[in-house]
Amino acid sequence: MKKRSVLVIGGGAGGLCAGVAAAEAGAAVTILEKRVKPGKKLLATGNGRCNLANLGPARYFGDSGFAGQVLDHFPVERLLSTLEGWGLPLAREEERVYPAVRQASAVLSLLLERLNALSVRTVTEAEVRSLEGGKNGFTARTADGQTFSADACVLATGGLAGGALGCTEQDYQLAEGLGHRVTPLFGALSPIETQPAPPKSLSGLRLRAYVRLWAGKKCLQAESGEVLLTDYGVSGICVMQLARAAREALDQGRAPQLTVDLSPLLLPDPLPFGPISPDTADRRQDILALLRHRIRSLPGQDPLCGLLPDALAHRLRDRGPEEIARLLSAWPLPVKRVREAAYAQVTAGGVEPGGVDPLTMGSRLCPGLYLAGELLNVDGACGGYNLQFAMISGILAGRSAAAQSNPSTKPIRTGRTS
Repeated sequence: MKKRSVLVIGGGAGGLCAGVAAAEAGAAVTILEKRVKPGKKLLATGNGRCNLANLGPARYFGDSGFAGQVLDHFPVERLLSTLEGWGLPLAREEERVYPAVRQASAVLSLLLERLNALSVRTVTEAEVRSLEGGKNGFTARTADGQTFSADACVLATGGLAGGALGCTEQDYQLAEGLGHRVTPLFGALSPIETQPAPPKSLSGLRLRAYVRLWAGKKCLQAESGEVLLTDYGVSGICVMQLARAAREALDQGRAPQLTVDLSPLLLPDPLPFGPISPDTADRRQDILALLRHRIRSLPGQDPLCGLLPDALAHRLRDRGPEEIARLLSAWPLPVKRVREAAYAQVTAGGVEPGGVDPLTMGSRLCPGLYLAGELLNVDGACGGYNLQFAMISGILAGRSAAAQSNPSTKPIRTGRTS
């Protein structure tokens, strides 16, 4: 009997996993990738170390209810056992999971090797310009005039984030052309521009800090970790975690402001990396007490020397201890804007998951179509959440496409989490 054929559009993590899963299920698979090589964005994941999953509580935005249903059906531990079954040794660092060699290239090489062993055809420099079809099959046409046909199709083109590493709005139009609605797109997990920006003399400094996002007197969200000072504003994981909420506050005209608490540089306070309570205690008085003690015990010396990075100490040297304590405990940086998707790690917005079955990733609007990864209106926090969703949804889509699984009629939970 003729094998069922599956066309996968997109050669990122989700598309490659879909290709492997569909081929393992017995389908004849073709992957179309617009770039010279597949998996380019995967290589940049986790600064090249590839944090591919997170065993902690889920942190998803957009349609978080849909993400929850997908992960309930295909838990993270099942993803890890699948990857290990494909030949990828894994290592855990607390809640985060990495390839054992801590190299993203190992993940990409393993996926490509698996595809090769399964005789999956991968066509590069194949930018899909149109996609037509339904229950009787699909036809994709590329920019160079090639035509590819298959019984089923998996759309896994990724998101706009990453500039040259991401997709274009034209890729979302492929889903729209088959009946799906796309919500507004913008960058999440993105650096934040402030007005004023930090002094140029501090640009490039990386500082341990608590960062809070405010709208008026209300703290909207708080994160801790390493802050990178730049000539336009601030970056670093803890800042990028605040980007979505900052963007929403700007859209609502609420004039958001960041405050950077540098007390972890000075005080014996263990710094957790991740979300913190907005009610975390203000350390101004503790910093002031430390400064006064150093002034008394080090007469004739600059009390900031050796306590802070030289560039920061120099900027504060002529100020009084009260003002220094105020700035170090809550340095105000009004938000000008969130940097666009080209600078972001993930895209917020995308195809509305209400038209997708979370158990199969099958379209409820176009039989035979499956959707996966960042293309959907699901984005996660830093820490492996986005890559694990791309891989899990890709595996479900690939297996379902090969088996011609029909969309479930079960209701979809929707909602947002922070």
